[in-house]
Amino acid sequence: MNICIDGLAASTLIGTDIYSYTKENILALSESGEFDNIYSIWDNYPPTSYWRKIKNINYVDLALDRLNNDYSLLEDFLYDKQISIYHSPNNGFSLPKNKICKFISSINSLYALSFKDDVDEKYYNKLTSTLPLTLEKSDKIIVNSTFTKNELLSNYYNFQNKIEVVYPKCSRIFFNYDKDFCIEFLKKHYNIEGSFILSVGSVSNRKNISTFINILNELVKKHIDLKLVIVGNISGKRESYYNSLKDLINKYNLDNNVIFTGVVKPTHLPIFYSSALTVLDYSTYNSYPLSCVEAISCGAIVICNKTAANIEVLSNCCVFSDFLSLNPIYELLEILYKNEAYKNNVLSLLKSPISSTSEDLLKIYT
Repeated sequence: MNICIDGLAASTLIGTDIYSYTKENILALSESGEFDNIYSIWDNYPPTSYWRKIKNINYVDLALDRLNNDYSLLEDFLYDKQISIYHSPNNGFSLPKNKICKFISSINSLYALSFKDDVDEKYYNKLTSTLPLTLEKSDKIIVNSTFTKNELLSNYYNFQNKIEVVYPKCSRIFFNYDKDFCIEFLKKHYNIEGSFILSVGSVSNRKNISTFINILNELVKKHIDLKLVIVGNISGKRESYYNSLKDLINKYNLDNNVIFTGVVKPTHLPIFYSSALTVLDYSTYNSYPLSCVEAISCGAIVICNKTAANIEVLSNCCVFSDFLSLNPIYELLEILYKNEAYKNNVLSLLKSPISSTSEDLLKIYT
């Protein structure tokens, strides 16, 4: 049996959840031994040295006209290679017009449907025009949480029999790194020293990063030598919010306490997680809290708000907090900063979050 997966996100969208999702699916396929030939459509061709080391994957440069949704070349490829299963991981955007084989689509975020005013109009129009066709053509629709399933069904109820919940897999690179190694690494590569709280993800308004700055300001007032490290993209459409954060930082005289790293290599993320005093995530929307799952896997204490997806995935794994009432968080962070034993005690009480194994991912293709 021959299988093909669209590798767009894995080849071009490093630092995003969809990059991690697509990467783990490709790795699961490469290690499965269940397929005669595995192909991945690869836009950023040729693949980097990392991807070239992955066995059993044939990377294909089709030069697809994605901007105009022209997937005729993909259609020809699927036919010529006698592909049995084609997987479009990025909300099914890359399904060909005509059905050549079994189609599988992954729906990872429907943020645009719930928050139309917060997204680019072009993206919103693309999603709303292609999603009904994607759902119709797909033999199987994979969603990353029960929250996403319910969100999808509230808009497109007729496709309930096609939908399966398969949680993303947390990469094996996420584990608790040696503390001394982390200290030296962050000092050498990022000039970061001392204790810090951490935020991971693209810098956007829905992340509520201004709240983290307010938290930091209150702690610094108490002469607590703490920094806020923000890992994530600050370019393009994010610049306006980033500039507003810089103004707030300047207002509080926290320029030396807040560090924006931009996007970092995926292999560096576990080092940040392992080093952080806590990881904060007050996103108003998430379909699956991947960065929180990664952080917990690295032995970090995660503080986050009670979104539906967070409650589903992170129950008994983190510290839930209402970001409109921050006094308990000030107190908790102060104790964690001053008392390492207390931090270890908190960690001992936390459970593992919900995520998939490679075997779970491979069930997508059965």
